[in-house]
Amino acid sequence: MIFAISLGLSGILKAQSAASTTENVRFGIKAGGNLTTLGVLKSGNQEFDYNHKFGLTAGLFAQIPLGGNFSFVPEVNYSQKGADVEGTIAGTTGKLEQRINYLDVPVAFNYKFAPGINLFAGPQVSFFLNQKTKTFVNGQNIDESTDSKDIEKTIAGGLIGLGYDITPNVNISGRYMSDFQKSSSNDDPAFEDIKNSGFSLTIGYKF
Repeated sequence: MIFAISLGLSGILKAQSAASTTENVRFGIKAGGNLTTLGVLKSGNQEFDYNHKFGLTAGLFAQIPLGGNFSFVPEVNYSQKGADVEGTIAGTTGKLEQRINYLDVPVAFNYKFAPGINLFAGPQVSFFLNQKTKTFVNGQNIDESTDSKDIEKTIAGGLIGLGYDITPNVNISGRYMSDFQKSSSNDDPAFEDIKNSGFSLTIGYKF
């Protein structure tokens, strides 16, 4: 996989070099917040919607000109995701608070359609890092678990977003991201609609 990625990046860099002699590859850092959910949890004939949960994100990116108004923007981001879900069954109220941390690797293609305004989209691969789930029954915290055996370790997804260059060095961007696969490796139908999705807002600095 690393060899294939290296070949792909090498080809893009060669295309960039041939297409443009005035623009240079730039590198940057970024940080901000995520607002994510896990979809729907099923229990018998009932469905419970996960609430959105706030998390932090930070990472590194490169902006590689492809000629014209196009550029290629690979990133590597630490990303806090997860969600909370609460429901009542037979008079008992249960709640799950789940935080799942990933290393996200999006590879977006960027198009500058107006001065300082960029539209971008592309695939994303998320690598599982760790998780913590707290279980509450009638308001009492009865369990905390970091078990990860039922969590997919590598998940494919995608993103689409909009960015604005405040200055040549400083930019803000917002994106919607969604996994194409469910986040649980458990075959129980209760987890079949659980997948990461949500929004991210970041500020970045290009060197």
